[in-house]
Amino acid sequence: MSPIRQMNFINTLIAPPGAGKTTWLINNLNENRSQRSIVAFPTKILSTEVQSRLRTLNLKFNAIDSDTVEGSVTQCLETNLLHKNDQIIICTHESLRLIRASTLQGWHVYIDEIPTTWDCETLTFTDISYQAVIAQYIDDSEAGSKQIKAKSACKQLINELTTKHDTTISKEARKLFKSLLDQRYVIEIDPLDAKRNRTVRVIGVKDYVPAFEAAESITIMGAEIEKSLLGVILRGAGWTTLPINADLGFKGYQNKVIIHPFLENKPYSKKIALMRDGKEYNEYQEDCLLDAWLRKDVLRLIGSKRAILAAHAWCTLPLPESNNITPINIDSREINEYDNYSIAVCLQHGNITPIENRSIPTLAEMLSKKRTIDAKDIREAIKYERFYESTLQSVCRTALRLRDHGDQILLFVQDQSIAEFLLDKIQDCIIDNTYSEVVVSGKSSAKTIRESLQQQAVMLWKSGHQEEFIADQVRKTTRTVRNWLKPHKQLKAIQEG
Repeated sequence: MSPIRQMNFINTLIAPPGAGKTTWLINNLNENRSQRSIVAFPTKILSTEVQSRLRTLNLKFNAIDSDTVEGSVTQCLETNLLHKNDQIIICTHESLRLIRASTLQGWHVYIDEIPTTWDCETLTFTDISYQAVIAQYIDDSEAGSKQIKAKSACKQLINELTTKHDTTISKEARKLFKSLLDQRYVIEIDPLDAKRNRTVRVIGVKDYVPAFEAAESITIMGAEIEKSLLGVILRGAGWTTLPINADLGFKGYQNKVIIHPFLENKPYSKKIALMRDGKEYNEYQEDCLLDAWLRKDVLRLIGSKRAILAAHAWCTLPLPESNNITPINIDSREINEYDNYSIAVCLQHGNITPIENRSIPTLAEMLSKKRTIDAKDIREAIKYERFYESTLQSVCRTALRLRDHGDQILLFVQDQSIAEFLLDKIQDCIIDNTYSEVVVSGKSSAKTIRESLQQQAVMLWKSGHQEEFIADQVRKTTRTVRNWLKPHKQLKAIQEG
């Protein structure tokens, strides 16, 4: 049966990758041939398998994308939705988001995989270029505000600047001008940095809510929605998810899996991965903590077997000449050609940059339409998508999802938390910390000296000396010594009280 649509409710089919969500979708379309359905995928490639299976069932459909349409895909999709000449239309997430929401009236929307909704961007200008090209069009007169807007009298001129081919305008300036004219974005500007550069933050989300409001029903299929940024956006807009009670016949992956975490006692980050001899560095180099783990343990255990590697560009590990280790995109949802591989190495991370972090309080205000959204909710959602969800999708590109696969699956992952997350999702697996790194942060010499002086000050005080004498002995101000001694005096007062 088709899921029931209620006001401000979204039907959700939540299950791990490879659990049978696609089969459920095809069966549901087949059982509801009389309804008009639009199915949206993250990419054109990901819809290929579904299209093939629909043909097998003699289910006619219209795939509308840049491969099948000359000219505007958005305009073509809107026209076909309005004319209602098709029972099934296939498109991408982005096309669904960009069309006029009203064209979806009478259509049942199915969304495969959770759409990416983060749409915040950082633009950097030199102060000279900002003053010369941008400042004249900007209204930043509101006292105490970081937000900037386009001057009302300049909007027409700004629109012309965004559309004409002028080589004197950078792509960053063009992006800023377009965003200034789009009410869906808030633009904030940071003070000049030490290098006299001006950082401008464009804050927004890829908003699917208007499409959801117009459609006859909405069904979203994915591994998780509540923890995603889309889930946060929907809560802020007053929507509630309604789980579909579907028996997918999924009994687990039924493969023996061993998970090897890189870090045992610390959360994974670029900063820790690049440490060498207890010191922090900005570039990947031989014998940094991650490099040593990869060379000493991971590459040795992989040997000549084939493996996939998901990593950011900063991880410049020289791969073996045998090419048995294949790098894949961090967003690997459309990749299905590695299901005969038994090993995955996952090094992606989910950290929010300091500049991104400055945008999140404003984003939280923007999303708090009917329910209050806390900035913490957004940070957790972004980390979940970039770190946990991304890693789950990566490991499921391997033979893990093949039920009849007999070989052992090896997963080399970032840290203990992601290992435990995968343990919960996969279940039939073991976490092996034999090769995990335990990070020990070395104290700086200055910190060691300071702690020694503090101990000396406490000993002198306990021996009955006055603060002025102690300050002279440790060569610090009386105020510093007083601060060092404060907790010890409070403890003494409690004990004597």
